[in-house]
Amino acid sequence: MEEYFDLTDSSTDIDTLVISRVDNFNCELKDQSGKVYKGFLLAKSSGGNVFVVCDTSFQRSDIDRKYQPRLVFRKVDSQLNDRHARADVDCIRIPFLTGEDGYRQFWKMIFFLYKFKELIDLGDFDGNYHTLTGEQLTGYLNDSQNFESIKRAAGDLGTEVSNLLRSTTTIRILKNYRDKLEEFINSESSETDVQNWLDENENKFRQSRCVIFGLEFIEFKREGSSASKRFDILTRIGSNSLERVLIELKSPRDNIFQTVERETTNDPTNEYRLHEKLSRAIPQILGYRRDLNEKDSGDPELEKIGITEGKANIGKCIIIIGKNQSNSVWRRNRENIIKSLSSSLEIWTYSDLLDKLDATIANFESNISQEEE
Repeated sequence: MEEYFDLTDSSTDIDTLVISRVDNFNCELKDQSGKVYKGFLLAKSSGGNVFVVCDTSFQRSDIDRKYQPRLVFRKVDSQLNDRHARADVDCIRIPFLTGEDGYRQFWKMIFFLYKFKELIDLGDFDGNYHTLTGEQLTGYLNDSQNFESIKRAAGDLGTEVSNLLRSTTTIRILKNYRDKLEEFINSESSETDVQNWLDENENKFRQSRCVIFGLEFIEFKREGSSASKRFDILTRIGSNSLERVLIELKSPRDNIFQTVERETTNDPTNEYRLHEKLSRAIPQILGYRRDLNEKDSGDPELEKIGITEGKANIGKCIIIIGKNQSNSVWRRNRENIIKSLSSSLEIWTYSDLLDKLDATIANFESNISQEEE
């Protein structure tokens, strides 16, 4: 059974597979280690002696010059010999009706093949092709290690690197992230809820999901440490910039302010003070910045968080907490805080992230609309 990619094993990941061109007529299915598969194992009997496999090949049609996936479903024994119908029946049926029949595995395979539909229909293979989810693609584009490859691809396409991000797929992903931010805000989620979403599925989509902080940032690193002090996110401003940014996440359900009632000669009044979590976060994140910026190039702690060349060069710290309030007193107090902060510290709300994301989506949609006119 090793010749077939086992979809009955929950630990396998079909998205790690590659379709690779063999010649002008055939393609093959293989994993990232180079192992070639004949197809997929879709189901196995409870006794472990009957299996359903799908032989998969990609052959180029002489008529339309397109690569068409050719599928053959077989019910086999452990030696991959075809099972024969009993004497009292005319044929062997291969249903996909229940979990034991492998209907989930069947549709997983179909969705995988559908991801290649555009390339297959166009016959446009040139080497190896991976299936990428939209999130994986956005993550790839936001990883500075891929910048030279992305720049070459943009050159081949006769466009700017920034234009590669302006696609309907990217817009759809950003809208999904906008919906998630709204959910965090409206459900008064915790800091842990946000962090768990960023790190979901063993960090598979971290680079992509961190674009909620802004497309100007790249190369996100999560939960690093300096002198036993932990920070949430370290990022960089653009691929050509040496300046880095520290981001500290607080809960969407917290507030920039807490109110304290004070007795006056007339009526009691509410005094706006910084929320205790924000009061603790400000010296904390500025301390991280100071400690990291004081380290010399090559310091082991810098290398541990991925800074292998030069100094940390952290120019700015951002704390994200709570959501915007319609209260005019709240807004006036926030404006006062913004004016009083130095250029090295900014305080954002999750509402600010939502506004930034809405503006980015609107900009992308406008650009695409203009290009289509």
